[in-house]
Amino acid sequence: MKVYIFFAALFLAVASGFAQGEDKGPEMILVEGGEFRMGNDYSQNSDERPERNVTINSFYMSKFEVSNEEYTKFCKVIGIQEPTGDPTNPVVNVTWEYAVMYCNWLSNTQRLDRVYEIIRDSSKVRVTYNKTANGFRLPTEAEWEYAARGGQKSKFYAYAGSNSPDEVGWNISNSGNRAHKVGDKKPNELGLYDLTGNAMEWCFDYYKEDYYATKDNNNPAGPDNAASRVCRGGNFMSRPEILRNTRRFNLEPNGADGFVGIRLVKNQ
Repeated sequence: MKVYIFFAALFLAVASGFAQGEDKGPEMILVEGGEFRMGNDYSQNSDERPERNVTINSFYMSKFEVSNEEYTKFCKVIGIQEPTGDPTNPVVNVTWEYAVMYCNWLSNTQRLDRVYEIIRDSSKVRVTYNKTANGFRLPTEAEWEYAARGGQKSKFYAYAGSNSPDEVGWNISNSGNRAHKVGDKKPNELGLYDLTGNAMEWCFDYYKEDYYATKDNNNPAGPDNAASRVCRGGNFMSRPEILRNTRRFNLEPNGADGFVGIRLVKNQ
């Protein structure tokens, strides 16, 4: 019965998506591809080492994190609890599984190809990633770090757009223990907001502590399997010192802890 309800909700999401095609969708910024040095050999965290040269193709990234208002539309379609708080704040406490469902739903609203094939059985959700689809998706961990660093316009800041975390991100020292309206802080070199702090952001990749030691350096999308998924950027309850662009976090895909939300990307 649970499986039936799940797929019925997906069907309704698809139908609603086509009915809402007039929606212009999120504002996207082109991140021109290139090569960058990923990781941090000087970090005390072993999962940020070793640094390696990574090549990234061009892609589009949403200017802002997905807001409560935007995510509420999706919640109403599939019948799940709607987020609370200011509509202009980033949505938080979203599971990775619902994040990929949101990507597919939004792709449908814009008449785009769905990136993810989602199959649910009695014990887990299996997700297949179509790398050539033109719809919305989660960033890979490498894409996220490349964009946070400023891509080809990078000024090599420690945080996304500054060497001062308070200038570009809401964190435990300035947030008042709550999320804030998306885009209220300074953007980074590419014009992207809140990559540091406010809501933590899901990436597509599985998480493994020693993954950087592999030779997967051309548009890497993470290991083939693991227990958890990568999330990046820290959140409004994070200490400023852990909001660095290279800092890695991970959560189980069905977990919503960590005040984690969504930032969207698309293939060019």
